Parts: sequence; structure tokens; C-alpha cells
Amino acid sequence: MYYRLLPWALGGALACAPIAAVEQMPAHLSAPAVALPSTPPALSPDCNAKQGRGERFRRPLVGVRKAVASKTSVKVLAIGSSSTAGVGASSPSATFVARLETSLEGAVKGMDFDVVGRGLSGEEAQGAADRMRREVNETKPDLVVWQVGTNDALRHVSVDKFKMCLKTTLAWLAERKIDVVLLDPQYGEALTKDRYYEEVVAATAEVAREARVPLVDRFEAMRELQRDRGDTFYLASDRLHMNDRGHRCVAEQLTRVIVGGLLQADAEAAQPVFYP
Repeated sequence: MYYRLLPWALGGALACAPIAAVEQMPAHLSAPAVALPSTPPALSPDCNAKQGRGERFRRPLVGVRKAVASKTSVKVLAIGSSSTAGVGASSPSATFVARLETSLEGAVKGMDFDVVGRGLSGEEAQGAADRMRREVNETKPDLVVWQVGTNDALRHVSVDKFKMCLKTTLAWLAERKIDVVLLDPQYGEALTKDRYYEEVVAATAEVAREARVPLVDRFEAMRELQRDRGDTFYLASDRLHMNDRGHRCVAEQLTRVIVGGLLQADAEAAQPVFYP
């Protein structure tokens, strides 16, 4: 049998172990080895807030690990509203969806990541939930990145209704063994003048914790950056949508959390199993 070898860090040393057996094939047709980094990638100085790095929770991404071990490509579905649609970016290549693909491929050498953006401007969480089945059936993702909450907060959607929507949809994805990373609303000084906005941010974190899914806390990360550099550092002129730098920072934060979840799943899978 041919074994595809995956390196990972154990105790600071780089090791290789077989993680997936595939059909025997000629050497010249063999897939290249995938090299995992020893740690998640660091954020650039532009995106590295003094107090927070955009992470609220890190969870093992078992589905992503299995895809890295057994396939030639990891499929990521990015679903959400205007941020996911790329509003505020100067070009399609400057959106966080486009940057996430290249950033993940730079962090996990030898692995192809296909990030499919399905953003719809103005959409609330329930709208994304309603089309989640269709998008998942069409894309067949290993990972869903769900950018959620901004429009619900702006329109004062019931917090209980918002939380139930998230819980139901996350449970549906979990039943299908699809990994999820949540991305909460962006920060802006004008946005937080409405106290309801932060209630939705807190509700997103509460659901993520209960459902045990990773959360990229762009709200807190951007608040820290705003204290040092002001809203226009990462927001467009409308003080609502992210500019190119904001999109880049979100891509970096997502990459860090995704790679961290992949490494955690890989380390847990490498632990010896003892039978009584």
C-alpha cells in the first residue's frame, strides 16, 4: 500500500506518520506530501491588535483534517452578507474570500484550498440558513465559514430568534460532519452607539461556545485596532463595510483559526489509544 505522509509538530519536533492509506500507484503519479506548519501563522502588524488576535475559541476541525489527509483539495464554503459578497473591497482579489484561499495555501504547503464565496448583501442569518442546504449540496464543503449577525443587529432581529437560527443550522451542519467557523459582526464606533448591536455580538459568541465551533471575533479585534488607529484604518468611507485592509485582516484571522483547528485535530488524532 502507498501511504501519504503528513508532517506535524509533536513536542517541538517535526515528525511524519501515515494518516491515510490509498490505492497503490506509480511513484511518478503519487500525490505530493502535505506539510503542516508547527504553529498557526502569525498575524501581520496591521492586523495584530495589542489585546486580541481575533480568536475567541479554538476547536479541532476534524473534517478539515480528514480532507487534508485523504483528498487533493479542501473545499470551503464562505456564506454570509455584504462582507462575504466583497462590498468595500477595491477588487474581487482584495476580498477576504479571495485572500483566504491564498492565505490557507501559503500556510499548508502542498494542499489546494478552494474557497467558494456565497455572499448576499443585506441578508440576515435566517436568509443564509434558508439557503444553506442548497449551497452545501452544490458545493459539498469540508468547512463552512459563516459570516453572520451584522444585519440582524442593525434591524433589531429578536436575539432569541437569531440564536435559535444559529443553533438549528449549526446542528444541521454537525449532523453532516461539516466543520464550521463563525465570523461575528465588524466593529465601528457608529455601530456601537446602538446597544443592541453588541447584544447580537454576545449572542453569537454564546451560541458558538455552546455548539463548540470556532469563532473569529472580528468585532473585538477591530475594536482594539480602532483604539490605536481609528475606524478608517479598516473600514471604508461609509464606516460600515471593510476596506481592503479590513478584508485582509479577516482573511488572516480566519486562516489562523482554521490552521489552529487543523493542528489541534491532527494532534488529537496522533495521541495513542490505550485499551483496558
